Amino acid sequence: MAKVQLMGLREYARHRGCAVSAVAKAISEERISVILDEKGRKCIDPDVADIQWAKNTRARADSVRPAASSAAGEGDGGGASPETPTAPEIGADAASKAAYTDYRAQTEQETLRQKRRENMAAEGKLADVVQLRRAVFDGFRLLRDRAMAVPQRAAPRCIGLSDARDIERVIDEEQRRAFADWEQTMHEKLPQPQEDQQ
Repeated sequence: MAKVQLMGLREYARHRGCAVSAVAKAISEERISVILDEKGRKCIDPDVADIQWAKNTRARADSVRPAASSAAGEGDGGGASPETPTAPEIGADAASKAAYTDYRAQTEQETLRQKRRENMAAEGKLADVVQLRRAVFDGFRLLRDRAMAVPQRAAPRCIGLSDARDIERVIDEEQRRAFADWEQTMHEKLPQPQEDQQ
């Protein structure tokens, strides 16, 4: 399992290319999650925070637009400003921690899947689908061409033969040659199991 690389608020602000105050505001509005290190300092998991930042900032912007339009349409001037902060919902902290756990689990699962793919490729257990399709196509096209050419190759060899068994032997040899060429081509083009390569 990949080790989590945590950042302080200033480091994460540099990572995002924004002010520290913007990061602090995102934390206070619970748009990104923080975790406490062994000294009780607020730290940020950049992988999770980047996803939360994009998702929650979009959601917040979408919710503010209808509120602003509604306030402008009323015209009484007595409504609350769209920017007026609201009290945090009950259980928001628990929900934030649950969201962090979910994002972290997704990140670690994807990392694990990537490592498995890399290991399978290194062990020769993972093949390129495009390469396989091309190899099969080329192999069967060769078999078709060789099989269609059997009469052309066998005919000159049958001139002067009167025994049906001799003619049959010539045709059989040409058919075997066609399949042998196809088998050799498939062996060369298709990826071989790891144990066959050793």
